[in-house]
Amino acid sequence: MARAGQPPEDDLLRRAQALRDRAVRSGGKGAPSMVEEFLERNRTAAAVLAFLRDLKRWTGPLGRVVAWLLGRFAAYLMFAAFRRRDGGFVRDEDGGLDFSLARLCAVLALSAVGLLALHVALSAAYFYGTYFHEMVYVTGKQEIETGELYQFGGCTSLPCSTETDNGKFYLIESSLYFPVMFYPEENVFANIPQQNGACAVEGYGIYFRSLRWLYKSAQLYQHVVDVSCRPYTEDEIRRSVESGQILSDREGSR
Repeated sequence: MARAGQPPEDDLLRRAQALRDRAVRSGGKGAPSMVEEFLERNRTAAAVLAFLRDLKRWTGPLGRVVAWLLGRFAAYLMFAAFRRRDGGFVRDEDGGLDFSLARLCAVLALSAVGLLALHVALSAAYFYGTYFHEMVYVTGKQEIETGELYQFGGCTSLPCSTETDNGKFYLIESSLYFPVMFYPEENVFANIPQQNGACAVEGYGIYFRSLRWLYKSAQLYQHVVDVSCRPYTEDEIRRSVESGQILSDREGSR
């Protein structure tokens, strides 16, 4: 408890100093946490910490989750930046933590490799787990970003209408892995007719018509990685309207 007339942050700093003194006398046992040590050296941090604690209470469960994530991130930075020995931090002659640039770079590099490997694994799982193929009657295509992102629209059945709600958008995007696509404009986009074409498309992604607002805002449309297109004659269009299905190459040649 703070003494009369003494600011709360002064009392917090005084207690942190006492913890440090006891840690030094005991040879490091019961050493103060990084937060306490930081507060000891920075008065402004005491006010910031008090504000964050109030914010945590105001924001409820969400604030506690954010605080937990920030705490884990801070612990990770401590582990990466300061030398350790026998399960504890190494301290210098003044009792401070022993910073190591080489350790920080090594841990960050290993973390980057681990995150990349995780991203590749998740990308592969999403790619193979959501792979699809379907017939599409193309109604138009558009270049969004040259060499990077393209889109085209079509109908999965005929006639195209708001009543049947059969219109869809697809994306064609460059990617380093899963899938490997460096030239989407040549590999896929150039093979799609502007209109009056039937395309057998293969791609990946999850699509729910009820979540179209989400796909539009976050650009989460299904991605196409392979197409096989051909002109669609007026006779085939008429037959497709009657059957409601896009005719395949074999069906269209009958």
